[in-house]
Amino acid sequence: MRLTILSPRGKLLDSEVDSLIMPFKKGYIGIKNNHQSMTGLIMPGALWVKNKNKEEVRFVSNGFAEVKDNEILLLTDASEEKSKIDMKRAEESLKRAKARLLERDSNKKRAEESLKRAKARLDVVKGEFLNVVK
Repeated sequence: MRLTILSPRGKLLDSEVDSLIMPFKKGYIGIKNNHQSMTGLIMPGALWVKNKNKEEVRFVSNGFAEVKDNEILLLTDASEEKSKIDMKRAEESLKRAKARLLERDSNKKRAEESLKRAKARLDVVKGEFLNVVK
């Protein structure tokens, strides 16, 4: 299968994969060869990709997924490899998002989305998604 991840910054990944597990709005979903065509909203979380004997974990943000004819297209605000996530920066983002939620005049929806992204990044770095995807 072919996995392509696109963001406003351009093409982030274009690779052959054997299977993947991605975060949908109602939970994680697994995709293997010849999967039924589908579309859906992806949520901030871990994207687990397997190709032959290699496994890769990435963070993905909000976006849209299309699975069709052994091609998976992810349109997402952001995606990064687990190894490239800066834990300190993610922890600072989490603190800022929590502080914004407490502010009287803040945009609560935006702060909640920031909180979800920061938590998801930290979960990917710490491996706290493993009980969901394995």
